[in-house]
Amino acid sequence: MDLVERDAALRQLHDCLRKAGRGSGHVALIAGEAGIGKTSLLRALAALETNVALWWGGCDALQTPHPLAPLHDIARSNKTGFDDLLAGGGDRIALFEAVLASLARGPRPVLLVIEDVHWADAATLDLLKFLGRRIERTSCLLAVSFRDDEVGAAHPLRRLMGELPAGAVTRIELARLTPAGVEMLARRALRSAEGIYPATLGNPFFVTELLRHGGDGTPHGVQDLVLSRFARLSRGAQDVVRLASIVPAKIESWLVQDLLAPGAATLEECLDSGLLLATGDALAFRHELARAAIESALPAPVARTLHARVLAVLERTDAHTRVSLARLAHHAARAGDSDAVLRLAPRAADEARRRSAHKQAAAHLRNALTYAGSLPDARRAALLDELSYEDYLTGAMAEAIDARESALALWRAAGDLRKAGDAMRWLSRLHWYHGSGTAVAKAHARAAIETLETLPPGRELAMAYSNLSQLHMLAMETGAALHWGNKALDLAVAIGDRETEIHALNNIGSATLNANDEAAGRADLERSLALAQEGGFEEHAARAFTNLGYTAGTLGHYEDAHAILARGIAWCQQRDLDSWTHYMAAYRSEVSLWQGDWADAEERAASVLRIPGLAPISRIIALVVLGRLRARRGDAGAQALLDEALALALPTRELNRIGWVAAARAEWAWLRGDVAAIRAEVEPGWTLDVEADIGSWIFGELGWWLHKAGALDAAPRFCARPYALQIGGNWREAAAAWAARGCPYERARALAEGDEPAQREALVSFEKLDARIDASRVRKALQAAGACGVPRGSRASTRANPLGLTTREAEVLRQLCEGRSNAEIAARLHRSVRTVDHHLAAILAKLGVNSRTEAVAVALRPEK
Repeated sequence: MDLVERDAALRQLHDCLRKAGRGSGHVALIAGEAGIGKTSLLRALAALETNVALWWGGCDALQTPHPLAPLHDIARSNKTGFDDLLAGGGDRIALFEAVLASLARGPRPVLLVIEDVHWADAATLDLLKFLGRRIERTSCLLAVSFRDDEVGAAHPLRRLMGELPAGAVTRIELARLTPAGVEMLARRALRSAEGIYPATLGNPFFVTELLRHGGDGTPHGVQDLVLSRFARLSRGAQDVVRLASIVPAKIESWLVQDLLAPGAATLEECLDSGLLLATGDALAFRHELARAAIESALPAPVARTLHARVLAVLERTDAHTRVSLARLAHHAARAGDSDAVLRLAPRAADEARRRSAHKQAAAHLRNALTYAGSLPDARRAALLDELSYEDYLTGAMAEAIDARESALALWRAAGDLRKAGDAMRWLSRLHWYHGSGTAVAKAHARAAIETLETLPPGRELAMAYSNLSQLHMLAMETGAALHWGNKALDLAVAIGDRETEIHALNNIGSATLNANDEAAGRADLERSLALAQEGGFEEHAARAFTNLGYTAGTLGHYEDAHAILARGIAWCQQRDLDSWTHYMAAYRSEVSLWQGDWADAEERAASVLRIPGLAPISRIIALVVLGRLRARRGDAGAQALLDEALALALPTRELNRIGWVAAARAEWAWLRGDVAAIRAEVEPGWTLDVEADIGSWIFGELGWWLHKAGALDAAPRFCARPYALQIGGNWREAAAAWAARGCPYERARALAEGDEPAQREALVSFEKLDARIDASRVRKALQAAGACGVPRGSRASTRANPLGLTTREAEVLRQLCEGRSNAEIAARLHRSVRTVDHHLAAILAKLGVNSRTEAVAVALRPEK
């Protein structure tokens, strides 16, 4: 077991051993629960001090202990002076005297380890008492380990410890690891620490087992350890432990009494075993892994019966007023009681939803649907609708589509056109979010409207109008977006449908912003946000935050964009609205890219890309940000990132997705010197038809790349002013415009097209940003023009580094490999944590990896 957070204990033992070597023997009592690392600590001590004689013995958990088993262990491995006496089984005192004499007269000090003394037989305890009282006459450190949670007040070891001379005894109690210690072990194992500490509460053995075997199920080592302790309990105590194992967290004492009525002795036995502990008026397992080990070992019929008995008690007493629906639904499902699940799980989902716990709500609905085969179609369809919505909120888009399509089939079978039309509208939204493409989304949207317009007008039709408005807004088709948005708003107001009113205002505001009417558009969006928050429409508030943040960024109000998106992310994180959390996080990386804060942009984008099952619309943004950064720095991996972004973006048929990918790919072609490829890279975005001024930033960049490739002479119809200036050859004014917007990299690119002083200024900016390819290009241009004193590029030491790291970056990586945190590295290198963060970001980029764990893996990889 890897030693972490044991330095102080090891130092104590080492000092004791040194004193013993000087003729002042000592006893060290090392206490701690099973798996805490007592043996590992003693092994580390033995490895540390090699100039000692090592005597090592242990006690065993035998039903009838072997007398003096530790001495027999020692005699088998060492040449001692008491072998004959031990084998002969004669006078015990004579044997003890012989052992003491061997410890006193040896040429080297002795480290005498007796392990697991909580299982010791009476003779061994007598030996320890004999030696402990005389240890100071020897050159021996007697190290005794035991599980203090298995040594009750009446255990004979307690009396022994009280009878040893206090001056000759050092007691060391090993604590569990802190969360930081667990994280360090995880880093050394090249694994994520997520979820490890809550499951193990810092028990080093459990931590090591989880890291070694992964997080699925209970590791065999843990299970063996727990079950061996369970097997030593009486039948009554085993019943209590089994019952407690089916109740996560803790089981109330009144519930245990109601079901089993155990006596005080039985409960005391459970507590003395170290498996359970008392917490107020309840019993709980000392470790969650121990509970899981007992529960997983229960035969299925036994587990079902226990859950049914618990459920019956909780429901028949007034206790259920204090018991959550989630807990009742849990026991119902584990008992296999379908009626109870269908009665309790939907109510539990509703309870979770009202608390903004949408992942839990989805889990309850899935639980209910597992048992819903006998329900009428309409009831099953309603459950599927609810599940689809919760999946949508939490970013499980494929699952949301599956559930809604199943619901649509059931609504059609039931002949409910209103519900069927609403399901079609939802499928439109879900397919757009899933990246299925605008054409698919619009087809579902129109089908919904056609179905709902055959019925009297209602909220479903109003929302269907607003949904179509949203699709046009996202495609930057401003006229159509405003038409359908106002149609939705009028109907919503007429029928008093506040939710659709909020939704329509969002679309109208965003479309108005797209048309460059910032004041009016922002006013509509902010009203939509305020009404959504006031009315508790969480999804619509999240969408308003997203659109306000996005448009602020697109219009160049970067600090405003960061602030709005940060508020929106915090709002969504508190409510399990993962879809928008991820979307806004991706946008924040893009905003940081524009601002020239590349370390921040990279960290945010990489974090988004590490999210499992990420929706394509969020993934595209992060891929473009990371792809551009790697391209600009000349790091490996840019092509793969941008290829994936293009594959995800093309089906959407939206300028907002395809345009930015096309621009990034054109930039990458330019940076790698493949000018001929630029026109083909630009084409997917260039040929899209939009009618929104906000598209001028995308078309502006695409036009500029075509201009660089010699395929465009004049600025396109939609073209942001800085790009129009550059296309017109006005690099100085363009640089000033980029500076005013707060974009240092784009400003440097404009300066790079200017005269020698401007190019020198561009070179400094590129070097500062670590835009190595741009810097190299400008440096060569200056040198070719005969400029003197052009700054050199990277240092020879950096070029010589096989990973392309600077001296400082190489040092940071070395510290990283030793398992140190950023704060620890900063302290060692006398730098700020932020500086270390920047170095780490640069290292990740240069190595083409997304995490510090991957960086360590690359660094430790054998050279070929």
